[in-house]
Amino acid sequence: MTVLAWGIAALSFVALAASAVQMPGKFAAQTPHFAQAIIPLPAPGPVTTTASIGGQTAQNAFQIYGGAGENTESQQELQNTKELRAVRDEIVSLRRSMLRLTEQNRRLSSKLKALDEAANQAQIETKTAPKPAITAVKPKQKPATPIETLPAPEISAAKPQLQTPGPLPEMKLSELAEITETTLPDASEPETVASIPAKAEMPEFHKTPAAGKLSQSGRRKIVRTSFAVNLGSFDNTNALNSQWQKLKDNNPLLLGDLKKRISTAEVDGTTQFTLTAGPFFNAADTAVVCARLVREKVNCSPTIFQ
Repeated sequence: MTVLAWGIAALSFVALAASAVQMPGKFAAQTPHFAQAIIPLPAPGPVTTTASIGGQTAQNAFQIYGGAGENTESQQELQNTKELRAVRDEIVSLRRSMLRLTEQNRRLSSKLKALDEAANQAQIETKTAPKPAITAVKPKQKPATPIETLPAPEISAAKPQLQTPGPLPEMKLSELAEITETTLPDASEPETVASIPAKAEMPEFHKTPAAGKLSQSGRRKIVRTSFAVNLGSFDNTNALNSQWQKLKDNNPLLLGDLKKRISTAEVDGTTQFTLTAGPFFNAADTAVVCARLVREKVNCSPTIFQ
């Protein structure tokens, strides 16, 4: 088998050598299909440029303009830089607050330690203080009181004699005094003289604006959560719209620039329509609005604006 393998390999090399010898002769015998073109080379010497980059004239001036994608990426990088700066400032403020609280904790700990030491020192001084000498005090003798005697029970049980009443003294009635008429003031509406008004004036409400702007592109978008107030559920849209118009007319500063949202839900086989109004960009604003509406006996609760 080994000799046979070596024989096959030798035959392969012989066939390869024969083909290498015959191939150039075959190509030389073929006639050319295209005429050979002779291109003269330029004369030797310095080479001058023919491009428009070499000079900046009115005819060949050029500029590089960035694409729309580059502008969007630069805006996104600027937005990311601003957000990163805001996060860094927040971290710095948190560190300062932590250091301030640490310093206050250290001061309070030192004061508490000083108070404990003072209390322990006072207890030690109280224990080591000499006890006052105890002197015997003779009790004071009470003065002798005379003994009172009472009559015998037979005498006290006897019925006392009834005394006949004498004639009543004559009483002279004084003459009737003349009653003078007193004129009362004219009836008028009572005036409030208290310093507390009947209804305290509420400060004007200003809705918190949105913080920053969202400038983004691509599939991954930043989602901002908005808040709303839930103004109750109704059986039909007519009652819902009537209640919404009434609330807007009575509270223009609170609900004047809000948008209403109507959502439906099946409750015990009936359709309920829920009224929400928003958007608010701060959850604290929804709490303030609900607190003022509850004073007017309106059902209100914070929720998410969808």
